[in-house]
Amino acid sequence: MKGPIVSIDVSNGNSHFQCFTQRGTKMGKVHRISHTVEGFNCLKSKIEELEKKTNEEVVAVYEATGVYTKPLERFLEKNEIKQYSISPLQSAKQRKTEIHNKKTDKKDPESIAEVYYIKELREDEKEADLYHELRTANRVYEDCLVHLRKYKVTFQSHLSIVFPGYMKLFQDGYSQISLQLLEMYPHPDRLKNKQPETVAKKLNKHTDHSFEVCLKNAKRVIEFANNKTYPGCDKEDAWVAVLVDDIHHLQDTMEEAEAKLDKIIELAKATPYYSIILSIDGIGPNLASRIIAEFGDISKFKTRGAMVAYVGNDPNRAESGDIEGYHLSISKKGNKRLRCILYLAVTCSIRSRKENPINAFYQKKRQQSTPLKSKAAKVACITKLIRTIHGMCKTGTVFTS
Repeated sequence: MKGPIVSIDVSNGNSHFQCFTQRGTKMGKVHRISHTVEGFNCLKSKIEELEKKTNEEVVAVYEATGVYTKPLERFLEKNEIKQYSISPLQSAKQRKTEIHNKKTDKKDPESIAEVYYIKELREDEKEADLYHELRTANRVYEDCLVHLRKYKVTFQSHLSIVFPGYMKLFQDGYSQISLQLLEMYPHPDRLKNKQPETVAKKLNKHTDHSFEVCLKNAKRVIEFANNKTYPGCDKEDAWVAVLVDDIHHLQDTMEEAEAKLDKIIELAKATPYYSIILSIDGIGPNLASRIIAEFGDISKFKTRGAMVAYVGNDPNRAESGDIEGYHLSISKKGNKRLRCILYLAVTCSIRSRKENPINAFYQKKRQQSTPLKSKAAKVACITKLIRTIHGMCKTGTVFTS
């Protein structure tokens, strides 16, 4: 790459930038700006000054730092300034080659600029609003799941005091019928002398289940409450009220998560890739929509290798030869969220026990002369799945068993 650039080291709420007329030739000193109107106007004036001096279009180069770069990205986009983002790993690797390789705010723009000049980078392209909305919706959904997991840990801790062993009575302890019954009778002693029919009628009124199902569950819980569990507090203890609050938090958060997931699925249906990815065995609406949310517009990936690298499932260069049977080392220099989603998709595909390419590939890796362990075989299957998705989306082919 060549030409004038402004190299920007982005931090939380502020940035340091340095102008270059060409490789190795600086214009002025390193400037520090805050991410405010005044700060970005200062950056714009320096870019205009550099363009006037070189009579060439100036591009902005910065290190991708997640959410911290968003205000800068928006500013550059609004002002129609070409932008290139580089991986922090690239700039860190460049610093190691320098004699004085200390990481400082004033030195970092030089390292970022050097990466730009010695690498062939692709200009950052703005995806359609649909994909931006999809990715944002998925990130919000995953944040909601983080809160839900925390609530579940707290709930189980308090439940072990008030109603020990309750979760074992249900296949899904967080189902509607389980939480509703516990909300109505949060302590075993509150079920003493209760008739199963009475509890079932009340439960039937507040859930979507039939009276027969409610009666079956009521009998099982009453039996357990009267003869087996021994609570760690009285029925009027403060812990009981705390448990009821936990249940409300859980119910609200679960409903919120479900609504957010429904939104993601509706958005994903508007893309050309949804029905294609959904046709793969083991992948349902949840995983299909979230895979699209994190990949974005799949047409931007010109090769399967680029898609694999984006996920961070490409092999470490030092270990790209023969692989030992116990490990499969990957770079992990990619989208961690997407890697987790694809791992889940592979696991579901294998559990489906259907004759499909992913399951067949998994069995092959497990049974080869130097067999891979289960996790390593699944990691290998992720690459297989990515290649399958790329090929199907490129040709518009729907998977058929």
